[in-house]
Amino acid sequence: MGDVLSALAPVFLLIMIGWGARRARFLPEEAWAGVNRFGYLVLYPAFLFTTIAGADLGAADAFSFIGATLCGFAAVGLLALMTRFLFRADGPAFTSVFQGALRWNGFALLAAADSLYGPGGAARIALAFGPLVLLINLASVAVLARWGAGGGSDARAILGQVIANPIILACAAGLTFNLAGFGDLGVVTGTLELIGQAAMPIALICVGAGLDFEPLRRAGPEVAVASALKLIAAPALLTLSALVWRLDPLNAAISIGIGSTSTAAASYTLAREMGGDARLMAAIVTATTLLSFVTMPIVIALSR
Repeated sequence: MGDVLSALAPVFLLIMIGWGARRARFLPEEAWAGVNRFGYLVLYPAFLFTTIAGADLGAADAFSFIGATLCGFAAVGLLALMTRFLFRADGPAFTSVFQGALRWNGFALLAAADSLYGPGGAARIALAFGPLVLLINLASVAVLARWGAGGGSDARAILGQVIANPIILACAAGLTFNLAGFGDLGVVTGTLELIGQAAMPIALICVGAGLDFEPLRRAGPEVAVASALKLIAAPALLTLSALVWRLDPLNAAISIGIGSTSTAAASYTLAREMGGDARLMAAIVTATTLLSFVTMPIVIALSR
């Protein structure tokens, strides 16, 4: 347990530094939006591209690892859909609960991956990024289009944005270059690796800067349900999926670790654009981020 806490401590400290920096107003409010956008368009795609392009896709267990992780998240999605019966009277609130349960903050685990799982841990997590990001975004768009306020925004236009997501494109490009045997592009790869080194700290600082305690003060059962699904049910279902797929201990631990992460901050943007309950979404992101300080170390320690 001590080594898990040591590996995750820098992750959580960076999140709190981000929160403190925004609260202290070190940067103008509009500057944070620029930092977020730069990370989203440049830093995170560069990191994921180089990581996936250089990953060992020929490993015999790569397919089973991705399959088990996708099946686990599919089970989480089905369970989240069932909460519609609890929140029948408020469609937008239900969409935020759904996103809160399903969307994962992969960068929180990636930043500590090699310390937790050894060399190659980050590369294995990155393999799951492409299919997970695509499928989770598609599911979220579908739910928001159906139950968002006023039927949500133009679902086709939003879907186009999802498919053109820089992170999805970077994952797809990395996979393509890897399969084509162009994992190392010389100077280009070296440059992208340098850019990608800034991705993790910036991502975590931005998570902290985005924490919003105001809507959390008025949190209701929706926040509790979403948090339980994300931080308790998701790791449990990923554990079950790992057993069904007969993953080896390391791959099982990584898959369960993915399931233990908090809700991704990007869910707030989608909720705002497609008629979800954005304030509730902000409360869920904040609650799961704070609670993950306790739950993530426990889940990861038990799964290793």
